[in-house]
Amino acid sequence: MNIKIKKLIEKANKIIILRHKDPDIDALGSQLGFCSSLKQAYPKKTILAVGDTNSLNTFQPMDTATREEYKESLVFIFDTVSKQMLLGSDYTEAKNLVLVDHHLNEPDIRYDYYVRDARASSSCEIVYQLLKDMRIAIPQIAAKYLLMGIISDTGRFLYNNVNSDTFDISGKLIKIGANIQEIFDVMYSESLEMKKIKAYFFSTVQYTKNNVAFRKNDEDFLKKYHIDVHTASRGLVNQMAGANEVPIWANFTFDNRIGKILCELRSHTISIVDIAHKYGGGGHAQACGCTVDTWEDTDKVLADLDLVAEVSHG
Repeated sequence: MNIKIKKLIEKANKIIILRHKDPDIDALGSQLGFCSSLKQAYPKKTILAVGDTNSLNTFQPMDTATREEYKESLVFIFDTVSKQMLLGSDYTEAKNLVLVDHHLNEPDIRYDYYVRDARASSSCEIVYQLLKDMRIAIPQIAAKYLLMGIISDTGRFLYNNVNSDTFDISGKLIKIGANIQEIFDVMYSESLEMKKIKAYFFSTVQYTKNNVAFRKNDEDFLKKYHIDVHTASRGLVNQMAGANEVPIWANFTFDNRIGKILCELRSHTISIVDIAHKYGGGGHAQACGCTVDTWEDTDKVLADLDLVAEVSHG
C-alpha cells in the first residue's frame, strides 16, 4: 500500500495535509513532520498544511486552501478518521484521499487508502514508518516535530501505549538531529502563573465513590484564569494522573464556541473507550474523549466511569 501512496504523491501537483481540529501535539507533529519531509523531497510541488491553531502550535503558521484547490489535490488526514473531528467538508472534494491514524475508531470518511496501526504510540510514529517505507528522507526539522508528537502522546514515555518500536523510532529521530533537551524545554517549561493555575485546579478536584477523579471547568473558570478551552481541557486533564488511589480521571470543560462540554477521559490500566463511544466519541483504550450537551450529561458519564472502576476492583 505504501508504494501506491508514494505513486499518488509523485503524480500529484498539489498536496493538502490535514489533521483534526483543536490539534494536540501529535496531530501537529504528524501533519507538519510529514509536510516538511515532502517539501524537501518534492520542492516543485505545492504542499500545504491546513487547519486551525492553538497555544500548542509552537511549530509554524498554518496554510489555507480553497475548495477549488481541494478538487485538484491529493489530501492526507492525520490523527483522526472521524468527520466530527474535522473543520468543514472541503476535504470531500479531494481528488484522492489518504487517512493515517492510530486510534480505535472506524472511519466515517470516504478514502482511497487508510494507513492504520492501533499498536503505534502516536500518529507521529506511523508517519516516521510511512516515510521510511516510501524512502522519503526525514529532515532535521521534521525529526523534531515527529519526536515532539511521540513524547506528547506517550506522556514522556510513561503511558502504556509505549512499545519497543516507540523507543527505536525515537532514537532514530534523535540520530537525525532532533534535540530532546530543546524539545523538553519547549513542551514542559511554563510560567509561574500556569503553575499556580495547576495547583488550584488540583486542589479543587472531586472524587466519586470509587475514586474516579473529576473536575468541571465552567466558563467562569476559563475567564478568571485567562486560559483557552484547549488548555483547560487537554492541558489540565493529567494533573489528576499518578495517584495510586485513582484508577480513572475525567476533565469536563465548557466550550463556548460550540455551546457544548468537552469530556477528556483517562485511566491508568482500565479500558474506558467504550464509554467514550457510548457518548459519540472515541480514542484509545485508556485515553479518549467525547462531547456532551449539558452538565447533567457529564454526571451520566461519571456514573458510567464509576461503575467501571467499581467492577475493576472486583
